[in-house]
Amino acid sequence: MLALGMVATSFAGCGTAAPSSAGTSGQGTPGEESPKEIVFPLEEKVTLTMWAQFDLNASKVMSDYNGSRTFEELEKLTNVHIEFIAPAQGQQQEQFNLMLASREYPDMVMGGVQWYQGGGDKAIEDGVFMDLTDLVDKYAPNYTAVLEANPEAMKEVKSDTGKMAAVYPIMKEDNLCWHGPVLRKDWLEETGLDVPQTIAEWEEVLTAMKENHPDAVPLVFDYAGLPNVRFKDNGTDTYGVFISAFGIGPNLYRDGETVKFGPADEKFEAYLEVMNRWYEKGLIDKDFPARDRDGISSLIASGQAGCIVASIDYANTLFSSQGIEFVAAPYPVMNEGDTCEYRANDWWASPTGNAVSVTTQCENPEIAVAWLDYAFSKEGEMLYNFGVEGETYTMEDGQPVFTDLVMNNPDVPLESAIFKYKMHNFPHLRWGAKSNPSTLRNESILEYKQAWTDQAGVDMVMLPVSLTADEAKEYSKIMSAIDVYRNEMTLKFIMGIEPLENFDSYLEQLDKMGINDALAIQQAALDRFNAR
Repeated sequence: MLALGMVATSFAGCGTAAPSSAGTSGQGTPGEESPKEIVFPLEEKVTLTMWAQFDLNASKVMSDYNGSRTFEELEKLTNVHIEFIAPAQGQQQEQFNLMLASREYPDMVMGGVQWYQGGGDKAIEDGVFMDLTDLVDKYAPNYTAVLEANPEAMKEVKSDTGKMAAVYPIMKEDNLCWHGPVLRKDWLEETGLDVPQTIAEWEEVLTAMKENHPDAVPLVFDYAGLPNVRFKDNGTDTYGVFISAFGIGPNLYRDGETVKFGPADEKFEAYLEVMNRWYEKGLIDKDFPARDRDGISSLIASGQAGCIVASIDYANTLFSSQGIEFVAAPYPVMNEGDTCEYRANDWWASPTGNAVSVTTQCENPEIAVAWLDYAFSKEGEMLYNFGVEGETYTMEDGQPVFTDLVMNNPDVPLESAIFKYKMHNFPHLRWGAKSNPSTLRNESILEYKQAWTDQAGVDMVMLPVSLTADEAKEYSKIMSAIDVYRNEMTLKFIMGIEPLENFDSYLEQLDKMGINDALAIQQAALDRFNAR
């Protein structure tokens, strides 16, 4: 075993982490308390608890994340066992709030910076999460090296006050756009129409599909996004497909360097008019508010859907299971020649839902941070992205290649293989599309992802800003009520329960509820982020 004080770049493959920024085997600065020395594997096993959402696809092949080959191997290498606490599907926010109310916290929380009302700084101020700045400096040399090599990532993982509320996943390189509109090729060919580009062309294609298949659902929106921000909850796709054609985003977005809220924009009415018309004509799922992920999967797997807005890897799994070919369409625009500036996108430090915070009740925060840091070592990077060498992947011409155990396993579908044989979630140095078995097995998927990336920009996407504790408290107070009202009214408008003649009254109510005050808070945060 090598002492953790070794320089990370020299011993990146040793599975160890330096205990101090000086790299001197635990020797602290005179006058300061010397940091502990953490050497993996630990002489005695340590158990750490972690609250983490358990992915639905992972649950199909394991009882918790310890059933993953990545975590099985990680426990051997570190002698750290993770005891997972998983909230029930669809009840994450409620159960997170109950955990906070109990004042009994696990050692770590995944996604806490997005679940905590007020964000990371507020959680630190409230004494729930630790500020990891010093611990990262002393016990996370691999993570630190990654951040120092990527100033934009460093900019994103710290708040405006310089605090670190979590260890984040970091992209190894720019990731490709993975989410967009996908159509059944045979149903499209039946219409005699081309791949739709504009909103009008989409309506023409969907109408023709409905005429050809009266009992089917031409367009389905996947169960994508956090609770209360999915199409089933608020009538807008999380990543802006369709609504971006109207020049607005589904939630907060940037108009130049001005922060706006799509559902409070006058242009939102035109989007609602289209969605209401498509709903009335049966072009979108009549039962979408009640349709959960299994329901959506069953609808598509039974051959009753013509198009899906989703991860193309997810769409590939569902369509391919029926032997159905598919094509991906560009992000829709209003008029031919228009450009789209809102799409699914990974910032360098993303996704926030996979960031892990250490709570103030963790008795071994040094071990927790060193364990998180292992994912950014060379061995950890390969373990998370590809699994165990010789078993789940081999090296060919200097590049990792997944084995048939992963790529052609009749018992483990690819959407589950990304959890069983590697690890799609949790903080690590992410290879993105280059470590996704579904993408790698089908060359067209990689081409479609590249096409979406090239076709649509991200100039309107909101940057990963952070709020001060006071701002976060005020923003949450305003938006908690606005989100409920917006979600309720949007669904009513789309389903025809509320006439669109009342749209102006809806905008007036948002104004009374303080939407402009909320936008002013986000504007100040964006200005600070740009000045970092």
